[in-house]
Amino acid sequence: MSVLEIPRIYFGGDIAWDPVTTNNYPVTQAPAAYDEDGCEATLNQTNVNASKVAGFRKAAIDEVVSSGNWNPDGTYRSPFFNTQITGVDTGNGLDITDPFVSAPVDFTGMLVDAEPYGAYSSQLFFDDISFGIDGGCRVFGKRMQRFSDRYINFSANPNNSMIAGVASVMWQTCFPKDEGLLINTYGSAALGALEGLMTDDDVMGVMVRFCTYRTVYYDDPTLSNGSAATAAAGAALQAKLNAGGFQPNPARSKLVGTIGVWRRADAVHEPGDRALLTTNQPITKDMPARSPAICGTAFARVGADRITLDLSNCIPAKNRDAEKVDLNDLTLVAADPAPAVAVMEVATIPYSDYNKAAYDKTSGIIDITIDPGLAETLKGMNLSLKSATATYLEEAPLRAISDSPNCYLDEGTSGSTTVQVYERGLPAGAGVSVTMSELGASQPTAVRQTTDSKGQVSFALSASAGNVTGLVFQPGPNPTLPVTNRNFSTQLYTYMYLRVLPADADIAALPATWENVHNHVLANWEAMAPCMDNWLPLGNEAKVKAYAPIIKQLTDPDNFEDFRFMPVTRDMTPGQRTLLYKFLDGDNGKALTAKIGASQDDAAPKQDFHKLSRAMRGT
Repeated sequence: MSVLEIPRIYFGGDIAWDPVTTNNYPVTQAPAAYDEDGCEATLNQTNVNASKVAGFRKAAIDEVVSSGNWNPDGTYRSPFFNTQITGVDTGNGLDITDPFVSAPVDFTGMLVDAEPYGAYSSQLFFDDISFGIDGGCRVFGKRMQRFSDRYINFSANPNNSMIAGVASVMWQTCFPKDEGLLINTYGSAALGALEGLMTDDDVMGVMVRFCTYRTVYYDDPTLSNGSAATAAAGAALQAKLNAGGFQPNPARSKLVGTIGVWRRADAVHEPGDRALLTTNQPITKDMPARSPAICGTAFARVGADRITLDLSNCIPAKNRDAEKVDLNDLTLVAADPAPAVAVMEVATIPYSDYNKAAYDKTSGIIDITIDPGLAETLKGMNLSLKSATATYLEEAPLRAISDSPNCYLDEGTSGSTTVQVYERGLPAGAGVSVTMSELGASQPTAVRQTTDSKGQVSFALSASAGNVTGLVFQPGPNPTLPVTNRNFSTQLYTYMYLRVLPADADIAALPATWENVHNHVLANWEAMAPCMDNWLPLGNEAKVKAYAPIIKQLTDPDNFEDFRFMPVTRDMTPGQRTLLYKFLDGDNGKALTAKIGASQDDAAPKQDFHKLSRAMRGT
């Protein structure tokens, strides 16, 4: 099951992050900020209208130095670059001679947080992904579900103490075999094996999982929080922004990833494999004195002849070059559930199997050969990963995974989420209790359901008012309540975010004048995302009218998942859309569009492109 099954295809390279960072700040924290409940840009704690756009943009630039707002001119785009297929495995270990190896990987997504202030709800909206090229070895997938970040490890590299440089993150999604998936083999044994599995009724398509790490800001890998060099880099960016022009400042990370099989029972957006959760055992070796690291949660699959471990987000780095800390030999142990009767050492994992060289070759995935018959024994045992002196990972037999990692609802509507319970990597049966609770709630409010024969439960979702709510899922009879912001860990809990967009009925009822549309709808985007100026100045009534059909297409709720949906943040409320569409559809709009076209034709004589072409060649 999952990318831990054979065949596997490995890739690696880099990714850029270019989000607008101004909306990371709550209303009370900075002059230029964002009200996530109301979906409103704010300046000095008041909503931004047309008259405040320039002031908001200036305040956002000022916050580069004062508040660390490192990218007020971002585009949200996150492309892979320098990324290629690095190896394959068809069952005989790593192979770098397969024709697919060295093929390029092409991907660009829009990085958007469902919950703007935090890091737990990042998602990459995209249309498709291509491994290889048309006319050669290739896997091409059309998006079914956006990539979602999971298991963010805030102590993956304490030595890289620059914003999110300390962290690593796991991303996953799947591509259905009957919805535009292409596998072109061209002599690749790995692609041939993958293609052959697509005829299996249990195979749904292809899974892609990758881990991002070693994030660098201001194009300078030496920077640290609070350093003089960081302050200088911020001041230099601020000076460029004040001088005018468009000045995006993307960060960039390394990545390793794996392509594999998506089976019917697999979770789409995060691993449903056996989960070996971190014990939070401090690792002080090669770490800053006040910043010990931990091993992040890992995943395992027990096959007939091998155990496969996914350590891609697990072993911390000991320096800024992302070399893995040496924990000496690690031992994979299996034990009966408590009170344990049988305990066995399954395998020893030397440092050479999990160091940086090994990590880069197989994307942090390790295969361990086991004797025939052992797989059956391990079905009911819990796995753990230990050194001679410490236990770093322990298996949680039950995991409850929602099908909606980030769910958007409009105020006044209703929704639900289906939660699948896994028991040691397989769908659980009936009778398992699952508790859903609100993250950070002052009172331990919780809803409890019991799984059906498929190991699933359904929870109703409330959209009574505009807000953002984290929901945590805990399987088993003894949930930890309340789950507070202090004890919540992405390494331990499964969760989802519910984003309710306010109805804004008062905005919908306004007269469809340009003043109202600009003040209550477009000024939000105009202030928060200066990058829009490069395509359409949102403060220009004539141009907004002229682009009415495209604006309606890009803001259509039916296109919510598309790469080019607007606004990129997905925060347009029903009331804002109603007012905007009334304005764009107005009779005066048709006349204005016609007038714009006529005046442009009159003002600019038609050019003779044949003459211009000849002129480029000389007289």
